[in-house]
Amino acid sequence: MVDIAPQAIGPAEIAAAPSARRYYVLGVLTLVYALNFLDRTIFNVLIEPIKKEFALSDTAMGLLAGFGFVLFYSLLGIPIARVADRRNRRNIVALAFAFWSGMTFLCGMATNVTSLALARIGVGLGESGSSPASQSIVADLFSKNERPRALGIFAIGTYLGIFLGYFVGGFVNQHYGWRMAFYVAGLPGVALAALLWLTISEPKRGAMAETFAPEPLGATLRFLASQQSFVIVLIGFCLTTYTNYATAAWVPPFLARVHHLSSAEIGTYAGTFKGLAGMAGTLLGGLMVAQISRRDDRWKLWAPAIMSALAGPMFALCMLTPDFATMVTALALTSFLVGFHLGPIFAVAQTVARPSMRALASALIALTATCFGQGVGPLTVGMINDALKNDYGTDAVRYSLLSASFTTILGALLFVGAARTIRADIARAA
Repeated sequence: MVDIAPQAIGPAEIAAAPSARRYYVLGVLTLVYALNFLDRTIFNVLIEPIKKEFALSDTAMGLLAGFGFVLFYSLLGIPIARVADRRNRRNIVALAFAFWSGMTFLCGMATNVTSLALARIGVGLGESGSSPASQSIVADLFSKNERPRALGIFAIGTYLGIFLGYFVGGFVNQHYGWRMAFYVAGLPGVALAALLWLTISEPKRGAMAETFAPEPLGATLRFLASQQSFVIVLIGFCLTTYTNYATAAWVPPFLARVHHLSSAEIGTYAGTFKGLAGMAGTLLGGLMVAQISRRDDRWKLWAPAIMSALAGPMFALCMLTPDFATMVTALALTSFLVGFHLGPIFAVAQTVARPSMRALASALIALTATCFGQGVGPLTVGMINDALKNDYGTDAVRYSLLSASFTTILGALLFVGAARTIRADIARAA
C-alpha cells in the first residue's frame, strides 16, 4: 500500500516527502475525477439518439442532462462532505466511485425515460461523494502555494473526462449504439475504485497546517459565510460553471444540427477542440497562478478573471461564425480560457477555509456551482431552443447558447470583486 502521509509527521515532513508519493495520489484522484466527468459528459454526445428513440423535446433532454443529474448530487453532497471532514476520505471516494460507475452502466439498460432518469439520478448521487473528499486529500498533501498547481492538475480531470466522453460516446454510438456507450463508460470505474482502495491510504488531517481541531457545523458555516472572498467566488463560479455545462451539453447537438456532423465526427471535433484545449488551459492555469500569486495572493483571482472575461466574446464568435474552421478554432480557444480558472478557484476554496472544513468548503463551491451550472444551464438552453425553433429551426441552438457568453463575463467581474478581500481571508483561515 502506498503510504502517502504517516500519522506521526507534520507539514514540514510532508512537504519534503518524495514527490512521487504525493503525485501518485494526485494522479489517481485526477483519473477518478476524469471518469466522473466522462460519465456525466457521455450523455451529452448521446442527446440526439436518445431524444429520437424516446421521442423527447429539447426541454426534456435539458432536464435529463441537468436536473436529472444534480437532484441528489446537490441534496447529499453537503452531508457526505461533512462526513468526509471527519471520516476516512479514501473510503468515501472509492465507494462513491464504484457506485456511480455501476449506475452509468445501468443507463444503458434503460427501457424508458423514467428508468433513464432514475439511473442518471444514481450517477449524481454517487458523484456527490467524490470531489470534495478528493480535494480535501490533495489540500493535506500540498502547501498553500503548491495548491493552485496541484488542484490545477486535479482539475485537468474535468476536460480529460469531457475529451474521453465525447470520443467514447461518439465512436461507440455510431458503431454499436448509445446503450453500448454507457456500458463502456461504466465498467472501468469499478476496477479503478479497487485500485484506489488498495494502493492509497488516508493522509493526516490538516497536515499542512500548524493545528487542527474539528468544529461544529454551525460554526463552520458561519466562518465560511464571513469569508467575503469565499462567498463572492461561490457566486462567480456558479456563473462560469453555467458556461461550462451549457456548452458541454449543447455543443454536440450544435455540431450535429448546424454543421451536420456525424456522431463519430462530433466525438472527434468536440473531444479535440473542447476537451484537449480545456485540459491545456486548466494545466496552464494551475501552473501559472501558482507562480504569479506567490508575491500577491490576489492573482489567485485576478488571473482567472481575465481569462474568464476573454472567453465571453470568443464563444460568441464560435456560435455566430458561418465558417467551420473559425468555429472550431474559437471553440478551442473558449475551452482553453474557461478551463484556466478551475484549479485556482478550487485552490481558493481550500485556502480560505480552515483544515477542519476543507471538504465542506469544496462541497459548497462544487455542489452549488454544479446545481446552478448543470441544473440550470442545459435546461435553460433547451427551453430557449424549443421557444426559438419555429422561427430559427436548427439554428435555434446557435442563439440559445449565446447565454453562456454572458455568464462567464459576469463571473469574471465577481472574481475581481473577491480579490479585494482574499489576503485578509487567507490570514484568518491560516
